[in-house]
Amino acid sequence: MANMTYRFFSNLIRRLVCLEAIILLFSIPIFCIAQDSTNNNLVHQEDYKLSKAGDIPYFTKKGKGSQTIILIPGCGFDASVFNDFMEANKKHYQMYAITIPGYGNTMAQAMPPAGTSYGKQSWNSAVVEGLIKLIKKENLNRPIIAGHFVQGTQLALRMAIDHPEHVGGVIILGGPAKFIAIVNGKPQEFPLNNSISYVDNYTAPKWFKTITKEAFDQGNYLPIVYSMDSTIGTQLWTQSASIPLPVMIQYLCEFFASDIKLELQKIKCPVLVLRAGFNDKVLNDPINNYLKPQFIDSWNDTPSKNSLIRIIDVPNAASFVWKDNPDKVFTDLLRFLKEINLR
Repeated sequence: MANMTYRFFSNLIRRLVCLEAIILLFSIPIFCIAQDSTNNNLVHQEDYKLSKAGDIPYFTKKGKGSQTIILIPGCGFDASVFNDFMEANKKHYQMYAITIPGYGNTMAQAMPPAGTSYGKQSWNSAVVEGLIKLIKKENLNRPIIAGHFVQGTQLALRMAIDHPEHVGGVIILGGPAKFIAIVNGKPQEFPLNNSISYVDNYTAPKWFKTITKEAFDQGNYLPIVYSMDSTIGTQLWTQSASIPLPVMIQYLCEFFASDIKLELQKIKCPVLVLRAGFNDKVLNDPINNYLKPQFIDSWNDTPSKNSLIRIIDVPNAASFVWKDNPDKVFTDLLRFLKEINLR
């Protein structure tokens, strides 16, 4: 009986800790979480049109340079966020900015079969498949893969891990290496299997499934996470908030149920991490207590895992580093790519 009681309370505490961790990711107190039992955010709406799994539904191309870069926007964003990036660099590189299925004006693929674990990365694996098809279709020779923010970062690294023959290098633009929870005010990492199990059994079916759109938006990343410029940050927040909840939830749950750091040693190409530095005011605000652990500190040990990983801090820049500090980002990018070409 004593062992049964211990297991019961251990499981209860672990659930409460994980709930706090997920809630703190969204920077809102628990009492603000609004649920509607009639919602089912784990399926598409009945009239939702689907895209074909394994395709990139939209991309834009610009530039005449000899070096090719594929730009992957982060969670909630479409190819248009790279318009300024491509205009500034059109003389240096040939660039492809993609839209991940379901973002912008594109449609997502069908939901995975009921009961599929988010740890299988069903949708993100299909994005990787689409990127490989794009590389082959456009006859690209080991392009540089640039990933932005949450999701874009993990997709770029996944390409280098699983398809080294198609990747010449990786650039990370202001994204976190992984999800880092804040529990009782302190960063805490959970084993991947535990995280997957919790997302499968609680986060998705018990919380995200019935969350209201209003509560989700209130808890989403704040504009300051996107840009230090409030106007730009608000515009970017609005774009992210326009994405249907089922699409955002599927991709976010796959992010929570992942840890790309476990495989960084497999990467065989150079990786440049342009790390968002934010500023002291932003980082010291209690509502942003997850920013430093997740967007900055999560990278600290990565060069020791793989010597091909180089980190350059971009001061006074939020996750859209090239919008907040373009001169430094583009200078460091040019230097990095010149070094790759000399190899």
